[in-house]
Amino acid sequence: MNVLAINGSPRLKHSATFHILEHLLAGMQEAGAITDLIHLREHRILPCTGCFSCWIKTPGQCVLKDDMAPLLNKLVWADLTVYGTPLYHFSMTGLMKNFIDRTLPLVEPWLIEHPDEPGLTTHPHRVPKIRSTFLVSAAGFPEFDHFGPLVATFKYNAMIGNTHYLGELLRPYSETLASDDFQEAFQDYYALVHQAGKSLIENGRIDENLQTQLREPLFKIDPALLHSLSTSYWESLMDKNQVPDSLRHGANPFQSIP
Repeated sequence: MNVLAINGSPRLKHSATFHILEHLLAGMQEAGAITDLIHLREHRILPCTGCFSCWIKTPGQCVLKDDMAPLLNKLVWADLTVYGTPLYHFSMTGLMKNFIDRTLPLVEPWLIEHPDEPGLTTHPHRVPKIRSTFLVSAAGFPEFDHFGPLVATFKYNAMIGNTHYLGELLRPYSETLASDDFQEAFQDYYALVHQAGKSLIENGRIDENLQTQLREPLFKIDPALLHSLSTSYWESLMDKNQVPDSLRHGANPFQSIP
C-alpha cells in the first residue's frame, strides 16, 4: 500500500502533529506500506483563485506555477492519505486548507449523483481508484469535544469524494508532546501510535480497545489545576518578554473604528 502523509503544521518537526505522524508511519512501514511524508510549510502553494482553468482551459492542470503539481501526483499515487494538522480555531491550519483547495484539478466539472448516496451531487474523479483517508490532529485544549468540527469536515470530504474514511487519531492537551526535550517521557504513548499505524495497514482500522488506550490522557490532572498551571506558564513567558501588567488580563489594544 502507498501512503502519503501530509503535515499541515507550521512548526514542521517541532510539533505534536509531526511526532504523532512520525510514529504512525513507522508502524505502517513495519506492516509493509511504502510511505511518503510531505511538510506543507516547505512548499510554495499559492491560494486557489477560483478561476476554474483546471476545468475549462487546461483540464487537470492548474495554471498557477508553484509546487502543487508534484504534490497532486503524490495524491494520485497514494492509496491512503493521512492528513495531519494541529487544531486551529477548531478546524485545520490555513496551510492544510489551502492545500485541499488546490486539489480541484483532481476532479472533473460534471455534476453526477453520488454512487453511494442517492440524491446527493458530487464530481467524478479524474483517476478513479479505491482510496482511503485518515486524520491526525493535536490540540492544546484538554477535551476531545473541540475536535468535533474538524472531524466532521474530513468525514464529509471523504464521503463526498467517495473515499473510505478510516478514522482519526486525536491528541488533546498536546503542548508537552511537541517539545523535543520530553520525547522520552511519551514512549508508551508512541508505542500505541506505532501499533495503530500497523493496524491501519494490516486491518484497515484501529480496533476499539486500542482506540480507548490512545484516548487516555497523557497526564491525569484536575481541570482547575490545569487551568492554573496554564495561566502560570503564559505568565512566565510574558515575564520573560517584560510584558507590563496593563497588557495581560483584559487588555484591549484595538482602536474603535469611527
